[in-house]
Amino acid sequence: MTTVCPHCGWPDDQPFLVMSKHVTVHGLTVWVRCACGSVQMREIGAAGTRTVSRGRPALGRTGQSCPD
Repeated sequence: MTTVCPHCGWPDDQPFLVMSKHVTVHGLTVWVRCACGSVQMREIGAAGTRTVSRGRPALGRTGQSCPD
């Protein structure tokens, strides 16, 4: 995984906090929090890692709001 958070630029391959991991039929589902506070849901399977969903950081968390 060579992507970065679109909100703060933190590397996606270095999760700031792993919140939970769950085994599913697709492999492993992992919920991680970025340094800016945004939450990401990832699926890790035979094909590799993919980001399924990414939220925004809470307003004021990084000192600025996210663009609409």
